[in-house]
Amino acid sequence: MIEMKMINIKSCCSTDSCCSTESITPYDKNDEWVIGEICTPKGIVPVVSRNLHFEDKLGAWKVRWGIGRVNYKISPGLYAIGKPDHCSPVLVSANYKLTFDILRKELSGLDCWILILDTKGINVWCAAGKGTFGTDELVSRISKTGLSGIVSHRK
Repeated sequence: MIEMKMINIKSCCSTDSCCSTESITPYDKNDEWVIGEICTPKGIVPVVSRNLHFEDKLGAWKVRWGIGRVNYKISPGLYAIGKPDHCSPVLVSANYKLTFDILRKELSGLDCWILILDTKGINVWCAAGKGTFGTDELVSRISKTGLSGIVSHRK
């Protein structure tokens, strides 16, 4: 199934003034893995594809061969898969793009939020050992994204 590249901003409430027009997570609008946007009470959240594109597969091949490993990362912040709402689950991961790609590929059929921590482009396992994937970064990223104003649960 091929997902079309489109920007789809939906209203987050009955009035248009409640939704900030600023993006919660900075991203490159040319990235093929970003397929749209969702408007939330805290701002715009990029929607990511569940499908891996050629560039994703090529990037994975390169980093496995040690090419560009240091810079293979995405912006930390909040991303959406499908059409999540205030009751949807929140998954937390690292900003190493290979980890992010594997996660989003496995979320087929789910509507959820993905909170990406700034692990300096290191995978979850290694980042936990180095201390960049931990409580301090999690609390900081929840605050920076305004997640508590987007979801109604704390799970």
